Amino acid sequence: MESRVKSLSSLEEKLERKSLEINSISDLHDLIGVRTILLFRQDLEKVGNVLRETFNILSVEDAGARLSEVQFGYQSQHYIVEFKPDWLKIPTFSGFSGLKAEIQVRTLAQHIWAAASHKLQYKQEQSVPPPLRRTIHRVSALLETVDLELERVLNERKSYISEATETPKPSETLNVDLIKEILKEFYPDENSTGSENYAELLEELFKLNITTSSDLREVVEKNLGASMDGEKKAVQAAKEGGRYRTTAERLSRGVFYSHVGLARQALKAAFGGRYRKVLSHRTQTRTKLRRRAVKNPRASKTS
Repeated sequence: MESRVKSLSSLEEKLERKSLEINSISDLHDLIGVRTILLFRQDLEKVGNVLRETFNILSVEDAGARLSEVQFGYQSQHYIVEFKPDWLKIPTFSGFSGLKAEIQVRTLAQHIWAAASHKLQYKQEQSVPPPLRRTIHRVSALLETVDLELERVLNERKSYISEATETPKPSETLNVDLIKEILKEFYPDENSTGSENYAELLEELFKLNITTSSDLREVVEKNLGASMDGEKKAVQAAKEGGRYRTTAERLSRGVFYSHVGLARQALKAAFGGRYRKVLSHRTQTRTKLRRRAVKNPRASKTS
């Protein structure tokens, strides 16, 4: 997320460039600017829906739609918004009546192009020296390809997960997507945080020689009771001793561990001291890295 209030010099340049005349500062649609940069193209539509639910949308422009199939250039979705009447009834927001803001929504690849072209002042093709135009077209095409290929990764990942859940392969080697789906089979949905470190859990499982789907399912199923008992004890301890590594909202619902946390409870029950050694080694490694970073902060940044 980025934001800015348009500076006076920028206002003067825009009014002069577009030959605009305004009677009030509220006549400007982009006095206040907010930019949302996303990883994936498919999220553009999701953010657009959120904006429509939250604000009055006065106009929407897709800057990329202005380009022909042989042109390169700036791509971004621009929304001009204002607060809904219900918001303006709240005293904190009442002073914003009549003010508008511009919200730009773009992918990271589109942002790279926008930032580079702004720095080089290559906003339009005629701005680019003729010897450089072929290279600039190539850069633009590569960045667009990044967006398309990331989209392909998401679609192929979705297909893989669907196939893996419909026709499980017991001997398939574990990966982060398989772990996520297997834990969803056994543990309550409310325990999932939506963003968990499955990659770290995968390393721990491999160190315990749990390498296939059937291996993980067996451990989780046999120790399901231990996982849920650990969950109850953690909730009780957190309520009695104050919040610890969870939120008040989750605690109010009787939820403490994430799916990864519940899986670790199963591993503790199944492997005892052997698993504690795995965790201890990980903790020691992290401590060494932190100490090294404190001693030599410049080296830690480069690494």
